[in-house]
Amino acid sequence: MIVEVFFRNYYRNYARFDVDAVERREFAFQPFSGGMARHKAFNTLEELKKFVVEKTPRHIYHSSAYYERPGEEDMEQKGWLGADLIFDIDGDHLDTEACRESKMVSLACLEDAKEEANKLIDVLERELGLRPRRVVFSGNRGFHVHVAEEEAQTLGAKERRELVNYLKATSFDPSRFEVRLGRRRIVLYEEEVGGNMLRVRQGVEDPRALRIEIDEVVTQDIHRLIRLPGSLNGKTGLIALPLTPQDLNKDVEAVVDKAVAFRKGNLKFRFEKDLGGSVLFEKVEARRGDVKVLPAYLAIYLELQEVGKVYD
Repeated sequence: MIVEVFFRNYYRNYARFDVDAVERREFAFQPFSGGMARHKAFNTLEELKKFVVEKTPRHIYHSSAYYERPGEEDMEQKGWLGADLIFDIDGDHLDTEACRESKMVSLACLEDAKEEANKLIDVLERELGLRPRRVVFSGNRGFHVHVAEEEAQTLGAKERRELVNYLKATSFDPSRFEVRLGRRRIVLYEEEVGGNMLRVRQGVEDPRALRIEIDEVVTQDIHRLIRLPGSLNGKTGLIALPLTPQDLNKDVEAVVDKAVAFRKGNLKFRFEKDLGGSVLFEKVEARRGDVKVLPAYLAIYLELQEVGKVYD
């Protein structure tokens, strides 16, 4: 499989994985042939990379949790030590015009997802005093935010559920923040506010401004597997790319451009489905059965999206 060869070359020559405490993590791999291999453990990043080059998986994940014995298959025997707090913001979950209309990676939808990620980071830092350890473009339709502070790692599933409710403004009632006395309307928050009260004021005026659209299942799961930063997303061929604060202030087009792994060359591609419109950075118009020469990154993306096949 040509795409698998490209993945192997990337992992052999270019991959830079970004994960702490490798020896305490469980790793999982999804081969190109399907299925899932879990409960793998490695002592060093070098050992992990050697395995990845040899096996060339389509997807690579690591546990949010730290374990005494990460290679144990029985979860009860692993010896849970704590878990990073993980937040997943995905364009699939955003009710914006750009994301509702997007079936593939859309720069417009990703821009909405990036704004949601920046909103989350602002709340974590200003309201909760939590600074993300890393922020990662998932390589597909969203962003992952990892918090690795000690107080966050020790949170159990119940506390994480309460945090999710806070961030998603569950049961928020705007009417509680104002009362009427005769003709007078009294607003129960200051005019000049910051932190969570600023978000409350915005939420009174527009409840959507208060709610942060995170995937609640990801955050509350203390054994969650998350995509390995620096690996390739097997749905797109783009890098799950760790980002700097400067990256998050740029247009999302610059973020996606940095995540392109296969920049050189072109590939022949046979379309098995009709396709019309913008895909990543290219305008594509094709009918089923068409053969076109495409930039390598685009051809690989389209095969992984099951639009057609790369061939010699």
